[in-house]
Amino acid sequence: MKKLFKPFRTWGIFLFVLTMLQVVSYKNSEAQVLRNNIPTNADSTDRFLFYLHGGIIQDMGINAKSPRYGTYEYTTILDSLVARGFVVISERRMPGTIEAEYAGKMSLQIDSLLEQGVPKKNIFVVGASLGAYVAIELAKIRKDEFLNYALLGLCSDYAIDLYKPDKNQLCGNFLSIYEASDKKKSCYPLLEVTYCKQGYKEVRLNMGNGHGFLYKPYTEWLEPIAKWANKISE
Repeated sequence: MKKLFKPFRTWGIFLFVLTMLQVVSYKNSEAQVLRNNIPTNADSTDRFLFYLHGGIIQDMGINAKSPRYGTYEYTTILDSLVARGFVVISERRMPGTIEAEYAGKMSLQIDSLLEQGVPKKNIFVVGASLGAYVAIELAKIRKDEFLNYALLGLCSDYAIDLYKPDKNQLCGNFLSIYEASDKKKSCYPLLEVTYCKQGYKEVRLNMGNGHGFLYKPYTEWLEPIAKWANKISE
């Protein structure tokens, strides 16, 4: 047994080290483009984009699949946003997450970026479906007309009824994107009031895939976000 123990122990150490090297290599490459936290040495010239995924990812994980709309391509969406020049900050929210509480956490993250000299024109929050509820809660907390929010597939009748009493507190620079065949329509009833809003723009898509338009990195919604952000941060 003594003769066998040392080789096995050495082989075990080798496998452990190899595994750790793979993890470190993955994290280092990932850190160049994707993050789930705020850097401590943020470059103020970078454009930081918080991506808030839909509810199916929260409930089922990053490989979530809808029987109606197919796979929610979460990581591919993140990659596509990175390819458009953003430092993307995103994480999978856990089941049962309370939108207002998560928005409070994000508000502290934004404070960290601002304290590091990142201008508001370089901070963007993109919320898809349930993630857009988080974005709206963040807008209520921040009450800052110069922060930028893109809302995808938010405004169902329920959402409008829920937030209409607070529409004067929904402060920010807003872009709303919705699909004509989706039950979630225009956000105009919520966001047309100019009080504490730097701007409001809306894009109507005609893809015919209902709420599934936000499940994949379609150029139909990615490009409006990129152009909107480019104009703000130029």
